[in-house]
Amino acid sequence: MTGTVKEIIAAKRQAGEGAYLYLRFNLLAELYESEEGYTSGRPGIKSWELDDIEHEQLVETGLIDKVGVLGCTGNSHQETVEAICRQMLEENDPLDPTLFDRMVAQFEAAGVCIDHDSTERARDESPNIIAIYREEDSDEGLDYIEILDGEPICWGYNGKIDADLMTVEQIRLHYFDPDITAEDLAGLRFIQWGDGTRLYDGADIDSISIRKTEALKAQREALRTLTLTLPDEFLLLCQSVNETPESILSSFIADLCSLDGPAPYITSGSDERMFADEWFDRCGYRWRAEDLKKERRS
Repeated sequence: MTGTVKEIIAAKRQAGEGAYLYLRFNLLAELYESEEGYTSGRPGIKSWELDDIEHEQLVETGLIDKVGVLGCTGNSHQETVEAICRQMLEENDPLDPTLFDRMVAQFEAAGVCIDHDSTERARDESPNIIAIYREEDSDEGLDYIEILDGEPICWGYNGKIDADLMTVEQIRLHYFDPDITAEDLAGLRFIQWGDGTRLYDGADIDSISIRKTEALKAQREALRTLTLTLPDEFLLLCQSVNETPESILSSFIADLCSLDGPAPYITSGSDERMFADEWFDRCGYRWRAEDLKKERRS
């Protein structure tokens, strides 16, 4: 066992029971006072650069608490930043305001060159920008990494972020049926202007709208075939006019929804549609739904 590995073992024992040893992608071993110290992004107590033999010996001790998600060689910077992002998103609150800066610190520790000035400007253009970085072995041209729908994605950077920023009012104006609620927005990052106005990334709003639309469609499909236990009174009424329950119910549905086919959903006429609609309103279905919408959007 090499002297470096022995030193790491002694240092971890001396640091106490809660000490946390992390082995990075580039064979850099870092010791933290605790797991919380590691996840906070604060510098470790001490670090050691290892060679391949020392790496194997340290792994065999069983003292490593966490190993970086990438191997030490053969990975492009895009693979590195994406992997770091995925790992840190799993381990942290995605809305933690310090998370992106801590990701950047991890990028740099893994050898990724960050353009901090461009990163700062880009973050004013989109709330989901993590960093602008230079790809490995590239003398010109930059890439950027952002979070879209919970996933890290890398793009080429030409000096401008193509983000469609939207205020809450714009979202409410353009997205309805289904509405985007305050609860939906609570899970998103945003840029805040000096007057308190929040700007959200339109790509995030699109993703939410698509998911909610698909969920509503699935709910409708689940309700399409209905089984009812009909009361005697309704069955007697149908018998008295020589009609089946199916024909009367389908006729009423056609009038209520102004349907003109295919059979059996064919309206009985304009007056019938009017009275069916009035019945629906008098039952209060619409105003209760509107009150619920207002409550969810507030």
